[in-house]
Amino acid sequence: MGLEDEKDVPTIPFVGTIHRKYGIFINNKMKKYNLSFGQYPFLIELYDKGPSTQQNLAKIFQLNESTITRALNKLEEKGYIEKHPNYENKRKNYVKVTSKGAKIAKEVMDYDKQWDKICSENLSEKEFEEFKTTLKKIYSTIVKREEK
Repeated sequence: MGLEDEKDVPTIPFVGTIHRKYGIFINNKMKKYNLSFGQYPFLIELYDKGPSTQQNLAKIFQLNESTITRALNKLEEKGYIEKHPNYENKRKNYVKVTSKGAKIAKEVMDYDKQWDKICSENLSEKEFEEFKTTLKKIYSTIVKREEK
């Protein structure tokens, strides 16, 4: 008997387990690139959306700047990103993907789609879309509460 069979279970055990399993999935996929779950989203974001500041990445991912800095430093050490000074504001750096990073990002871009496919195996397309809509509402509620 698992959590899914119990009544009145809070959402967090489900969310936590899904997040951990996703981390394992990404880490297994990223081993050959010497990258981790913690670095993966930044590489993808910078490749997909273009250069950004560390502060903007912190806002996008709802993480503190020191966490962002650690992940970006590791990506920079591996040659996947480069930091450039912002001459208008010396406290901010622009971060962009290198050609080496772009090559890797192209190869790993569909890992999130693969994960969604795994997650939706027992759901109809409509059910999965409704789930994502509900999840976005929950996310928005939580983020707005923190901003108050």
